[in-house]
Amino acid sequence: MPTQTLLLLAVIAVIVGYAAFTNAAAGGAIVVSATVVGILYAIIRDDGRGDNRP
Repeated sequence: MPTQTLLLLAVIAVIVGYAAFTNAAAGGAIVVSATVVGILYAIIRDDGRGDNRP
């Protein structure tokens, strides 16, 4: 994993943690949306590992 990606994930984790600490509803909403985005990214990304379909 590139260093920039790891740093971005760490910053996002701090923001989510702070939001969850200050307001549980906002923190929960951020966690749910981040989870959905992560799942969608994992599904649609083109990692180029042997799948050569058009």
